[in-house]
Amino acid sequence: MEEFVGFCAKCGKPIHCLSGFLNGVISGEKETLYCFECYEKKDIKKQ
Repeated sequence: MEEFVGFCAKCGKPIHCLSGFLNGVISGEKETLYCFECYEKKDIKKQ
């Protein structure tokens, strides 16, 4: 089952919940939704 959750805050890609698992990441600092690719790039920039 696939359910739409929202859009990535960085690239605008649609993010879905697939069989109960979020296909993205919710950032803890601002509770912002990111796709996995944008979240990884964001973490690399912090280092």
